Amino acid sequence: MQAAPKPPMTRAQKLRWYAGQLMTDAAADEKAGSAETAISHYLQAADILLLLAKVEENYTAWKYYADTAAQCQQKAKRLIALAPKDEA
Repeated sequence: MQAAPKPPMTRAQKLRWYAGQLMTDAAADEKAGSAETAISHYLQAADILLLLAKVEENYTAWKYYADTAAQCQQKAKRLIALAPKDEA
């Protein structure tokens, strides 16, 4: 885990940092074979990025947040699809 950036930070900066950290953790979990944890981290990052996009007024930043959230959701969907199915 990376050290948090030095204060003072705005809420948006903290959220951006946390979303990035979640994506880093998700990639590490995925590499380690912990798909369930990776899925959770990707979805949490997507939620945060969508919140940032909702309040963003700059189109370029909004597009970055929205596109990155969509990528996180796609990675989570891919991991869910690859998960072994429990047969009851």
